[in-house]
Amino acid sequence: MTTLHDRLADLADQAPVGGAAPDLWSRGVRRHRRRRAVGAAAALVVGLVGVTGVLAGLRSDPAPQPAQVPFEQLHLPRTAYPPSPWAAGTDETGAPGRLAFVSVAERNQTRGVRETTQLFQPFGMSAVDGSSVFLDLPDTRTELGFYALTLSPDGTKVGYVRYAGRNRIKGWGVYDTITGRTTMLRDPDMARIRNEETSGLAFSGDSRYLETVYSLTGSKASRQKSLVLWDVRSGQPLEAEPAGHYWQPNLGSGPSGTVWSRHSTTFTFEPDTGATTSVDTPFRVVEASVAPDGRGRAFVAFGPTDRASRPLYVGTRANDLMRVLVGVDADDLLGWSDAEHVVVRQLRTGETVEVDITTGRATSLGLDVTGRQMVRPTYAADLWANPLVAGERPPDPHDPRLPAWIAAGVAAVVALAGFVARRRRRVRA
Repeated sequence: MTTLHDRLADLADQAPVGGAAPDLWSRGVRRHRRRRAVGAAAALVVGLVGVTGVLAGLRSDPAPQPAQVPFEQLHLPRTAYPPSPWAAGTDETGAPGRLAFVSVAERNQTRGVRETTQLFQPFGMSAVDGSSVFLDLPDTRTELGFYALTLSPDGTKVGYVRYAGRNRIKGWGVYDTITGRTTMLRDPDMARIRNEETSGLAFSGDSRYLETVYSLTGSKASRQKSLVLWDVRSGQPLEAEPAGHYWQPNLGSGPSGTVWSRHSTTFTFEPDTGATTSVDTPFRVVEASVAPDGRGRAFVAFGPTDRASRPLYVGTRANDLMRVLVGVDADDLLGWSDAEHVVVRQLRTGETVEVDITTGRATSLGLDVTGRQMVRPTYAADLWANPLVAGERPPDPHDPRLPAWIAAGVAAVVALAGFVARRRRRVRA
């Protein structure tokens, strides 16, 4: 039997004698040094990226949290600031709580390490702490920069048009700023909403109904649009005004229900009771608003001689209204600070004034819209009753992309690792 000692002796006799031994030790040392160099470079880059991420987190916008606070502690800002283009959205931060206003601003989104896409997205400013956040609303069209967007008078709901594809409207959405849930409103008889008037989007005075104007039959013909109210609790529609009119209704506002005008007549409708009223005026109405006590009224009218002008009429009786000369022309009736003072945005200057409906005196509120906003803010109308506060300037813009030198370092490490891997394959071959 061959023993282990005999086998080792045979191998020793067969080994080559003399000559240089293979340089295995030196080759191993060189390979070990290459591995250590690659590992050190990779660790350095990873460490720099990690430190950058930590610093980015320290500089990121604070996340506004929903807060149930007394009505007296909710405020509208004198200055409406948009968020930073790099600010987070509600998908990351959660529901923002009651909002003071909504608008649209430019937002940046990253693609890869350095590429950026610029979008236009709705945002809201908190009525609690003044912080701003982008609203990640499902089925919106961020590539256009145009939104049919509205805010409820109490600041708890955002209504908007929902799209399916580039030119297809599939319904509406109501985002709850307290719970973060979105109620999808869709006509069960229509997969696509035709003949829809996106500019007619508004909430009822009690914030319960979203007001829309569209054809219930899907017809594109004139005289086929109805005024439809959607109950945001149940998601059920209610026809407030049937089709049959050539022009769409001019939506207004009031303490409850819905208000709209046609020619010189202004109507009100209470969904819960079905009660209706109508008031005739000696002028054609652009927009009408009813005071919180139900007595005072304000009307933006077509000029008697110049249709482009927009005189403002106020008073407590439809047959005894006062014409107010506020700057040039009136634009929007934004709400009421109390039963005797209506808040009006002027047409050409954009200035916001408070008008006493008993004296006609107008006082500037000193509101300012600043930054990259694409549309004028839509305010929570109920909050005009509280004192205005200074707007909260958002944190400085922060670019979350990797700095160019770190991106270059990452690319270099990846290239070096690939080179070493190819060399190792060649050596083994």
